[in-house]
Amino acid sequence: MRIIVILLAFLWVGLITACKDKKKNVELTEQKVEVLEVVQPEPVAPPQEEPKPEVKQVNYHLVAGCFKVYDNAVRLNAKLLDQGYDSRIIPFYNMSMVTYDGYETRQEAQYALNQIVKEPGKKMTWVYPVK
Repeated sequence: MRIIVILLAFLWVGLITACKDKKKNVELTEQKVEVLEVVQPEPVAPPQEEPKPEVKQVNYHLVAGCFKVYDNAVRLNAKLLDQGYDSRIIPFYNMSMVTYDGYETRQEAQYALNQIVKEPGKKMTWVYPVK
């Protein structure tokens, strides 16, 4: 019986001290708290992609010449680029074919051919269809 009385005394003392701690916690939470407003940064617009220029499909080339020696093709290509043509070197079997321009349709290529053959020294120009 003595043990029960001692245990009840400890329990009673524990309850009383626990209530005092709760009162202290209530006093702490009743303090005024300063609320700070958080400023959200303005959303940044994603950078706009520049529209890519349309790449025309090249189905026909106007050929300026074919060369077995690659250096000769490079020289003619540089000359045509200086003249303002969109010249390219295209492999053609075991040779290098130098073109003036590329065209999407046969009619465009034929019209350009008719204009180029009128110039002196360009009478041997021909149309190469890409397969």
